[in-house]
Amino acid sequence: MNEPIDSASSKFLRAPVADTALRDEHTEKLILAELLNNPAKWPETSDLSIEDFKGYHQDIYEAMNRLAEDGKGPGLADVHAELIRGGKDGAAAYAEDIYYGAVGGANLKPHVAHLRETTKRRTACLRAEMCKQYAQAGSTSVELASWDMETAELLKQDGGNDWRSLFHTYEETMNAPPAKFAIDGFLQEEGITLIGGLAGHGKTLCMLAMVRSLLEGSKLFDHFRVNQAAERVLYLIPEAGLSPFANRLRTFRLEEHVRAGRLFSRTLSAQGQLTLSDPRLLEAAKGADVFLDTAIRFMTGDENSAAEQKLFADALFTLQRAGARTITGAHHAPKSFAKESFMTLENILRGSGDIGAMLATCWGLSQIDANASRIFVQNVKARDFAPCEPFVIQGRPSIDQTGYFELTEPPGFAGTLADHKPQAGRPELPDKQQKIAEARRMKQEGKSLREIAATLGVGKTTVERWLD
Repeated sequence: MNEPIDSASSKFLRAPVADTALRDEHTEKLILAELLNNPAKWPETSDLSIEDFKGYHQDIYEAMNRLAEDGKGPGLADVHAELIRGGKDGAAAYAEDIYYGAVGGANLKPHVAHLRETTKRRTACLRAEMCKQYAQAGSTSVELASWDMETAELLKQDGGNDWRSLFHTYEETMNAPPAKFAIDGFLQEEGITLIGGLAGHGKTLCMLAMVRSLLEGSKLFDHFRVNQAAERVLYLIPEAGLSPFANRLRTFRLEEHVRAGRLFSRTLSAQGQLTLSDPRLLEAAKGADVFLDTAIRFMTGDENSAAEQKLFADALFTLQRAGARTITGAHHAPKSFAKESFMTLENILRGSGDIGAMLATCWGLSQIDANASRIFVQNVKARDFAPCEPFVIQGRPSIDQTGYFELTEPPGFAGTLADHKPQAGRPELPDKQQKIAEARRMKQEGKSLREIAATLGVGKTTVERWLD
């Protein structure tokens, strides 16, 4: 059986698993969505071909290619019309979906390079599979031997048995973008952020403030700038019913975002169980900002088990790989933290230390005045950025009146957690925290210690201690 490869292929070739398994659907979609929204970026995809895409993605890219040959850009209107003319109504509807669901602003260069590498790997595996089928069928043609050599070369180029393929190339490393923030200096993209604190110390309130800032594009706590408003927010809170959570949404003026289809929540009142690996959730997470309240509710087994925490970390990383822009989780502090006068990563997160290792960022909360919902906030882990100093936010009466926290002591004025803890054997001044903040402001204005003490009605030594 010495048939040439071309004639043998129709008889022996069947679509192997590698054709679908070695595909990066998310990257295909990201590139097409960016082109539909920004047609001027078409030249950046000159290295791509129709073979780099599959299914509807291939139909859309083929339509874009035809438009480019006619001197037109690959914008949604022209692409949609071109697909309808070709009788591909399903692809036309899908193009609209990815256009309106796109986040926008993607750097296409690394994604184009990655998609080309994926196609090379798929081609190599397909050729190897074809050679195997031909050999099993008894073909000994010269063409087959030639294909074997070409396949080996492709696999070599792609890194088939080359250990170097396990690692990033120089080009990938040099073209990697710097760390990005959805909320500047507070919420890092492509990373996991935890908000740690004792039960009832404002973790949910803090996260809802983050949600509002992300959806509005407004500054968080009137201090941290939102770099790009959220397209979609998913808020999963399996330990609270819908009624109390809906009240909190109204308090933070978030109901209109629910109506607009930009904020999606799931509470204890929803039917059935939801895991972080649910395909529907992974689809919803693409480009979204995800909140888990509390994160530990999505973990099975003992939270002190390193093995269980590894499984939990893998579930969070799966959300990341699905395309979630940010992931924020609330996490309880151990009860012993109530006695602490300082804050660290180890004492603000309950469970084994493994959970802190996977984080990009962790913010610790400690409520220092329950009546006014005053919360001391400190960064206890910051990967690849310099965090701000601790600060104090106050919830009442501002949240009820406006839906926003008030920043009463900005970074640099809040001191340490110990400053806000009553000292043993000495009565606590009823307005001590306000006086400390005022003392620091007066010091910034150049007032002397004597002037500050006289104004605040305390001793000079007390002012010195406050300002130390």
